[in-house]
Amino acid sequence: MKTIFNKKSAVILSMICMIAILISSCKKNNDDVIVEGTANLRVVNSVQGSSAQDFYQRDSKLTTSAVAYGESSSYLTAQSGASTVSFRNSGSTSANASANVGIKANASYTVFYYTNATGAAQLNGYEDDNTAPASGKSKVRFVNVGSALANSISVVATGGASLTTGLTFGYSSSYSTIDANTALSASVLGSVSTTVIPGTTFQSGKIYTIWFDAANTTTANYHVIVQN
Repeated sequence: MKTIFNKKSAVILSMICMIAILISSCKKNNDDVIVEGTANLRVVNSVQGSSAQDFYQRDSKLTTSAVAYGESSSYLTAQSGASTVSFRNSGSTSANASANVGIKANASYTVFYYTNATGAAQLNGYEDDNTAPASGKSKVRFVNVGSALANSISVVATGGASLTTGLTFGYSSSYSTIDANTALSASVLGSVSTTVIPGTTFQSGKIYTIWFDAANTTTANYHVIVQN
């Protein structure tokens, strides 16, 4: 899935190519050209036990309130183009995680603060699709930031329709369209444990990002972000 942040935060992303390591080559069309302007960034703190986080672009704080674990901000206005972004403990001048990034003008992104398997803080962002689904439908995507999970995550809808399979740590799925009020079940590969997301979660015309962290190595916790 396309991201705005390279996995190696010391590497400056190309001003023309917005494709992360999941994509093998840069597309040469106008959609990938970064034009100076503004973009919308929603930030999420997915680090259990962490301090509330402020989000910075260069040395300018974008968050008006620090984001605690499990919470997300509203959309923040950021400058498009190349810059450095970072998460910092509330009131601190030191970055816990930072990256040199390229951001497309007029685009919207969800940016996650999370840790890898060694406990090192990281950040990465995923471009949002805010085009509303048809009446009676909901649109949903999934992000796996559960470094403690032993394996990848699969999600199926009531009735057996598969929405994503093999969703590994640090990756996002594509968006899927489902009937409103459809319950979902998430499971970790090789585990008998299932996490149920109730159908009441999904309302007609709404768009959702569901992100997972770990209850333990075989069970995923889910968290809901309503995009619109």
